[in-house]
Amino acid sequence: LHPLYQLYPSEEVKNIGGRRGYFENLVTYVAMAFDKTDENSIAPLCSNDERDSLFVWSDRTLNELKKRGDILQKTQLDAVAYLWEICYDLLLGKYNVSKSPGFESLGLRVNSNSSSTQCIT
Repeated sequence: LHPLYQLYPSEEVKNIGGRRGYFENLVTYVAMAFDKTDENSIAPLCSNDERDSLFVWSDRTLNELKKRGDILQKTQLDAVAYLWEICYDLLLGKYNVSKSPGFESLGLRVNSNSSSTQCIT
């Protein structure tokens, strides 16, 4: 059972101990989103032009992303989504229920010998 469902079970589940609340009472606010099918909405996320880009994509970063995926723009969007996931994890604070940082496909993994993370390049 995923820790999220242990800490925030459905109101219908009465036998899970250690709960912090009910899943039905959680409210999710999405402050960041993009439509990957709308070229105008993703252009500022993937652009390398400093005038219209929301991110700085260094040559080193782009070269690493090219190694990790066939389509650069898709890999850039994955990286942006994972960045937003990390921001969400930080908002959860000490009650982070995620067992994964999310960046596995881009080379970040949890070291199985410790709780640290490391980049693989």
